Amino acid sequence: MRAPGRTLVTVVLALASLAVLTAPVLAQCSMCQQVIVQSPEAQKMSSELNRAILLMFVAPYLVFTSFALAFFRAPILRQIQRLVRVFFLPR
Repeated sequence: MRAPGRTLVTVVLALASLAVLTAPVLAQCSMCQQVIVQSPEAQKMSSELNRAILLMFVAPYLVFTSFALAFFRAPILRQIQRLVRVFFLPR
């Protein structure tokens, strides 16, 4: 039986490697991409458009995470303290 800490580390490393090894992608829908391809002015602004789209994608997750952390702060802290006692303090 594997220790829960090892499983967590394995999952985190797998996700991190996927994030690092993925190819760069554009954050544009097909309609936005067609407009950029056809317009020289829009091609100059394509990187700003990509950043704006990614910002709009990330913002709701940040808001939800902040509310979840505020609401579940005490249980999360208890769980972290338990994990620290189990994995990092000598027995």
